[in-house]
Amino acid sequence: MKAWPHGNYGAKLKQEKNDIINFYQNKRVLITGHTGFKGGWLSLFLKKMGSEVFGISLDRKNKSIESGFNPSILEQEILTDINNVDSYINNISKFKPNLVFYLAAQPLVIEAYNNPVETIKTNVLGLTNFLNAIKGINSIDVILVVTSDKVYDHNFNDQKFVESDRLGGVEPYGVSKAMQEMVVKCFYQSYFKSMNKKIITVRAGNVIGGGDWGKDRLLVDIIKSIDSKQKMLIRYPKNTRPWQHVIELLYGYLTLVSKVSKDDIGFESFNFAPEKSYPAEDIIKLSKKYWGNKFDYIISDKNHIFEEKKLEISNEKIENYINWKVEKNLSHTLKETFDWYNDFLNKENMVEVNNKVIDKCLGIIE
Repeated sequence: MKAWPHGNYGAKLKQEKNDIINFYQNKRVLITGHTGFKGGWLSLFLKKMGSEVFGISLDRKNKSIESGFNPSILEQEILTDINNVDSYINNISKFKPNLVFYLAAQPLVIEAYNNPVETIKTNVLGLTNFLNAIKGINSIDVILVVTSDKVYDHNFNDQKFVESDRLGGVEPYGVSKAMQEMVVKCFYQSYFKSMNKKIITVRAGNVIGGGDWGKDRLLVDIIKSIDSKQKMLIRYPKNTRPWQHVIELLYGYLTLVSKVSKDDIGFESFNFAPEKSYPAEDIIKLSKKYWGNKFDYIISDKNHIFEEKKLEISNEKIENYINWKVEKNLSHTLKETFDWYNDFLNKENMVEVNNKVIDKCLGIIE
């Protein structure tokens, strides 16, 4: 199955997409972190496919509304700290979700470096409290937990990380996500396995696309630079990352959950990544080509926090399991990302823009 189907995709591919839509129709789906970048798009995906969606997030920022994501997408939402179990567990029990997508997190590397205790409290204790709270809800069949490509221990051999590599992380954010992996495995072996509940973790990073407003992210800083008409400060231009588009990734998550629900799988982890990683300087060059004189930058010569210089993860396992792979090259991915932000800056109707993006992916429109 293609990650981003479009054009003349053929009868078989069309049927596969219809099967995905049919799977999610009338499903009750719980999303944590639903007001975030990926959570907003995932909520819209599910709404388009006929699911009832219940969201739990810490808050909903005005930027989310301005980006075309609003509470009308949802059946219900609760804005609260994920650690505050009493504020949402009764509502979840009444909702009786069939599927859970856990995206709640403190997702920023620099923020984690500056505030490691709060990051671990949110990412590790938050997940632990949540899984402990829902383990008695019998309606749940599959739980997908989003971690990160930064869960792996430092790699000195320039090989792509595979799912069986040692976990560890090299900075507070990576460590918190590696700990999430261990929490998930613990809860599966200790509780979910005997209840026949399936739980999977997915490891991806450097996701780009319209609607991201996270602090200290390369694409977001580019847009802020253009909007403010100020030069952008570039950190680590040589660092390579597995850049991928949010819609490709989420379509992969949705496909994975639908297949896992039917297969004899209890607990598994999957990497999601393109075949090739690119340095940040390639993003900058393509950005300059797209935006022209509207975008300018300078390279920072200051020392920053430690980050892996070269980060590549293997997508072989997920490609073999659901035939998922990134179909678009970096130039195409950036063009679609910048087209969205261009519409945003031009004050287009972002609800309509977002609906067209999902409709195109699902084959509802060409």
